[in-house]
Amino acid sequence: MMLKQHMCAERPKDWDRYLPALLFAYREVPQESLGFSPFELLYGRTVRGPMAILKEVWTKESAEPEVNQYVLELQGRLQETCEVAKQELMKAQGKQKKHFDV
Repeated sequence: MMLKQHMCAERPKDWDRYLPALLFAYREVPQESLGFSPFELLYGRTVRGPMAILKEVWTKESAEPEVNQYVLELQGRLQETCEVAKQELMKAQGKQKKHFDV
């Protein structure tokens, strides 16, 4: 249901790219009926996912500076990657327009 409503409806062309992150998010959240997450039931421990790490960084709960540094560097790399992807997309669109106009 979550996949159908959110991913397929909002991203009909590239929903499959988001499937691993969606499944990870689904598996780390405790299920109301069981009181445990699917990850906990399978591995016997809670998972420390990206959202938990970000929460620790933002609330200053984490005593691991290398983890905090990694998350901040990851955020920077993701922003840089998005900018590069945006620039490459603009180039590709320009080429496609040029070919179409001919």
